[in-house]
Amino acid sequence: MGVGGLFVFLQAYFLVPQNADFFFGTFSRCFANPRIGLPDQSSQGFEESRRLLSICQQPAFFDQAQWVGMGFLLLCGVAALWYLLHPWWITRDRYGRFPALPSLRSRVLPRFPSEEKPDEREIAEYLGQQCRAVGVDPAPVWLLDVSARSSNGLAFGLPWRRCVIIDAPLVSNFHTDRDRFRAVIVHELAHLRTRDVDKTYLAFGIWWAFLIVAMVPFGVLTLRTAWSGGPPVIPPGAVRYLVDVPHALGLMAALGVLVLLVRNSVLRARELHADAVAAAHGGREGAMAILRGLLGPATAGRGPARAALARLTRRLGYWPTPEARQSVLYEPALLTRPTVWEMAGAGIVAGVFTASADGLVDTLFRLLWGKLNTRAGDLTIGCAIGAGLVGVLAAAVWRTVAVSDLAPRPSKLAWLALPAGLVGGYLAGASLPLITDGTELPATALEEQGFAWLLRTGPVLLAGAVCVTIWLVSAARALLPRARGRRALYAVVATAVVSFAPWFAVWYSTRRIVRTNGFQPVLGDAPDLGSSIGWYRALSEWTGFTWQPLTLLGQLPSTLVGLMLLWLTPLALLLLRDRARGGAGVRPRVGMALLAGLAGGLSVIALGVELPFLARAALPPSVLHYPGTRQDAGFPTVYWHTYIALACIAQGAVAAVISAVARRHRPALVLAGVSVTALAADLGRALAFAAVGCTRLFGAPVRHCSVPFDPEVLSGDLRTIALRGLLAVIPAALLGAVLGTLTRSRMAARHGTREVGVPRPPARAAAWVPVAAFVVLVAADIAAVVLALPRDQYVWEVWLRG
Repeated sequence: MGVGGLFVFLQAYFLVPQNADFFFGTFSRCFANPRIGLPDQSSQGFEESRRLLSICQQPAFFDQAQWVGMGFLLLCGVAALWYLLHPWWITRDRYGRFPALPSLRSRVLPRFPSEEKPDEREIAEYLGQQCRAVGVDPAPVWLLDVSARSSNGLAFGLPWRRCVIIDAPLVSNFHTDRDRFRAVIVHELAHLRTRDVDKTYLAFGIWWAFLIVAMVPFGVLTLRTAWSGGPPVIPPGAVRYLVDVPHALGLMAALGVLVLLVRNSVLRARELHADAVAAAHGGREGAMAILRGLLGPATAGRGPARAALARLTRRLGYWPTPEARQSVLYEPALLTRPTVWEMAGAGIVAGVFTASADGLVDTLFRLLWGKLNTRAGDLTIGCAIGAGLVGVLAAAVWRTVAVSDLAPRPSKLAWLALPAGLVGGYLAGASLPLITDGTELPATALEEQGFAWLLRTGPVLLAGAVCVTIWLVSAARALLPRARGRRALYAVVATAVVSFAPWFAVWYSTRRIVRTNGFQPVLGDAPDLGSSIGWYRALSEWTGFTWQPLTLLGQLPSTLVGLMLLWLTPLALLLLRDRARGGAGVRPRVGMALLAGLAGGLSVIALGVELPFLARAALPPSVLHYPGTRQDAGFPTVYWHTYIALACIAQGAVAAVISAVARRHRPALVLAGVSVTALAADLGRALAFAAVGCTRLFGAPVRHCSVPFDPEVLSGDLRTIALRGLLAVIPAALLGAVLGTLTRSRMAARHGTREVGVPRPPARAAAWVPVAAFVVLVAADIAAVVLALPRDQYVWEVWLRG
């Protein structure tokens, strides 16, 4: 409701003549002011003119924010009023002449049963026993519906007075079919115990409030604006957008369907949960009694189209289908397994919020700081949205792994359905401004790009979601078998949010770039001196490439910390579990990964020391001694880029080896191993440049063989090596996993056994070795973040200024 209402209120603001007069009138007065004539950006008066313009426009944006706030208050008020009045709504009477129409008068429902009547005393005692068994205290008020023809019940009421209506035909089941009577009663009591009554009727209230406060007024204003032609103060170029009736009505219908589907999904989940509680209290007999009442309407005799439509409406309605209820009754734990449609629904809600956030953040920036939205605002709102999406995906994957033993284990391709559904729903919801044909003023970056933004940014987001899912599946499979309580779940979800939310924020900020494709890598510049040498030119271009998302991530302090947590959290929990059990457990595999990473780092150091001699043998002195300029990269820059590329290649090789050898915990082990490689290569940079000074590779007049040690430079290089190395680590780890699986399969087929695995490394390493390595890696990452803060602070100030 909040997401849809935000979007509708922002759109409807300009459809009210008084609002449009004030908003655009304010803009006209501001531009007519001679002090606010925007000069060229290179002139000194540009910043002052922009500041005065923002201050002048603040009343217009304050009025818009006030309009949205009042709409939200009205929306919440109507929803709360409907919830408070739902007991009257449920117990209202029917007209005598038109039974299908409800009356405004409440009908009288007698209390039942009464302990004073001998024939009802047994039922009253039985209902009291069921209340104590389910845990409902105090007991609800039991009411009898003598006019009902079904054998059901209905729980409702406010927190201070809960009620349950029992249909008169159900009372006869107390003596004829006790199991069915108990199943219905426990089902309604389960609604009371889990406060489903509040959630259910509040969901109904939200739907009616959205319909009355948002949808209907928006439709009326759209038709009125189309009939009158729009307020005269609105610029002519914007009138055709505001009066585009088909697109505006399409927007209203899309949001209405979205809110309706969200409401129905909440109601279905509450019903299934109550069925599970009833089956747990009633045992197999209770489950079978419920199953006897799950005979859905038959679709036989209908045409294929009508039958398919009936199945679709039943699946999307607010009552769960009999098939879904049967599966939950047979195995209640399957209730927690998420579906692709649930992920798509969560993605759509987040996407619609994104569509509204573009205009909302711009308004907030103008009100709070008197300036246009900047990259800082995009990153902030992107972190908030990313935290929600990553949290939903993490919880869904954990729940799916938890019930994988109760149902057929999903295939490796089936795991892609969860991130694909979430990403697909998000992209669909975020594209909502496009179906309105630009009704939002001013036009957002998405409207300028059109639907082409899906092809430019969607694959990147999907690839990132798949990587997140792979890490989550590995962590959940490692921690769930021995997990006690929810501590492991909270640790995994928190780690995923802290680590991956900044990545989504960078994607969210980069997607709004209109003039160029921010996700397309850009090759480095070739030096003017030496560009005639083909391999040198290619080396300088490929090693000096830039990718804007990595550049932005490199200036966020949480990036390096997030990469550290991705391997530290699961491995630390596994080591603590193994220590409690008294076995080696995961320690040998951790030692193997650390040794592989150390070997990769030492190889980078060796190549770095040898690199100056190779350069002197391959390039002429004129190229080696060319320092470069601001517009042209010299050989020192190419040399530094080459060393970084060697470190990235070594990380890819280490990732491939670890992924091929290890058969469990691959993501955590790979990240731990490449972290050692990155740290060793970063420290080896000092030795490599000491060799440069000794050989006078760059043409220095004096030989310098001392080892240069600059903590700030090392901290920046560590972040660069770690982030650029991911471009080699991810594909190399996937390739290593495939090659390792194929190798083991061939060995198994050759030896005639089911599976032949790589021999497990002996557990000879002391327990303190992994702990010491973890302490060193964590200290290095934290030191790199702290040392880079002064330089990053300047970049953040630029982002905030815009």
